[in-house]
Amino acid sequence: MQNSSVDHSDRSVVDRTLKIFGCFNVRNTALTVSEISRSSGLPVATTYRLVSKLLSWGALERAAGNKYSIGLRLWEVASLAPRHSMSRTAALPHMLELQKETNSSVFLSAREEGDGIWLESFWGDGVPYDGSCIVGNRFPLYASASGQVLLAHADPAVQGELYSRGTRAVTGRTVAGSLPLRKLVNDVKRRGYAVDDCEPCDDLSGVAAPIHGGCGSVVACVALCGSSADGSPHQRVKPLLATARRISRELAKLQGARPPSQRRGLDHRGS
Repeated sequence: MQNSSVDHSDRSVVDRTLKIFGCFNVRNTALTVSEISRSSGLPVATTYRLVSKLLSWGALERAAGNKYSIGLRLWEVASLAPRHSMSRTAALPHMLELQKETNSSVFLSAREEGDGIWLESFWGDGVPYDGSCIVGNRFPLYASASGQVLLAHADPAVQGELYSRGTRAVTGRTVAGSLPLRKLVNDVKRRGYAVDDCEPCDDLSGVAAPIHGGCGSVVACVALCGSSADGSPHQRVKPLLATARRISRELAKLQGARPPSQRRGLDHRGS
């Protein structure tokens, strides 16, 4: 009975701590104890005690105005997440090269359940800044080239849930309705890349392509975006696809697997 009581107490502390972390997001990066208490539903005294513990460990840091923000120690731990850290390692040098070559913005993203999440971004000179593309921020899978690539390679259950839930217009060009979205997703998978023209933002257009892991599945997406005033986004397809292939090969090496091109060749010869 005593062990059961201790286990329950430990779970309760963990649950409360997770509620505190859940209060922080892109719109609420710094909060007071009172704001954390209201958002989490925890008593002020409990919130203050847990915040103090998290502060001493480095999971939270003091911010201006008696507020607290996510601490560097927590970022250090999160950066070790193996599912996406290897994708970033493989992609970063090639993303920088593409950004310098095109002077456009380059983004790396992955899917987390029914949303996309930005893993890295490099903004080009003169490209309108879209504050929603902050690293760690989530975005809808239907309203950008990146999201459409990730959706095209998602499990049928994820696709079906989105089709049944429907879409919400982000701009006047956001795809609307289940049938148009299904057609778009099928076209993206058949073509091998996605194109958006002012769908996520009125001033931005871009293209996106999948990044394949060592097992051949799509694990991430790289996108190349620029001002809609710079012409058709289709002109960015060729350099983007070349970059996506290089990242996929690099990722396969890091994972100790054959690059996708070699694997397809072996499969073809063996069939």
